[in-house]
Amino acid sequence: MALSIRLLYNLNKMCEEIIWEIKQKALDDRVPIMEDEGMVFLCRFLQEKNIGSLLEVGTAVGYSSIMMAHSNPQLRIMTLEQDEERYAEAVYNIKRCHLENRINAICTNAREYDTDEMFDVIFLDGPKSHNQQLFERYEKNLNPGGYFIIDDVWFHGFIDNPELLHGKRLKKLVSKLKRFTDNMMNNTDYECTYLKIGDGVLVARRRDTNE
Repeated sequence: MALSIRLLYNLNKMCEEIIWEIKQKALDDRVPIMEDEGMVFLCRFLQEKNIGSLLEVGTAVGYSSIMMAHSNPQLRIMTLEQDEERYAEAVYNIKRCHLENRINAICTNAREYDTDEMFDVIFLDGPKSHNQQLFERYEKNLNPGGYFIIDDVWFHGFIDNPELLHGKRLKKLVSKLKRFTDNMMNNTDYECTYLKIGDGVLVARRRDTNE
């Protein structure tokens, strides 16, 4: 079993096997999922901070939502996915794990979706080129003292080594991703930490107005 599965609490054998199947199928189908090191960090973070509510942008097949929900029994998740086929698979996987009462999966374009709900954590794991737009759209939904967590900000090492890039499209994507990361690191409303784990994780804590 992967380290990211071993860290979870109170998993019976059947549930552990289902999660393993979900992960392996995603890898076989080349569906992007969070790397083990980043997943371990995220689950531990949610445990240690006693996070109660989380908005995820980028459900894919539900692997990360399921992992997060199992790592923290008080956590409730809203997760957004635009791809109808992946959304349907995510809903099926969530039901297999009996988490439909704690994970609310919505098939929608996250750049257009709107909600009045407030969250302790907003986890951006959708299209990397839209990070800035997604941050600006959902910032109003983050509680004071809450966290934005963004995955894949290192982007296979290309952020630090742009000279290795080939192709205008990829260069443009990496440039946008670096600009977003720099903007966050310089945003005085947030206390940011850039972690080179997995494919890079950015943690941005929203400063409380009383600080």
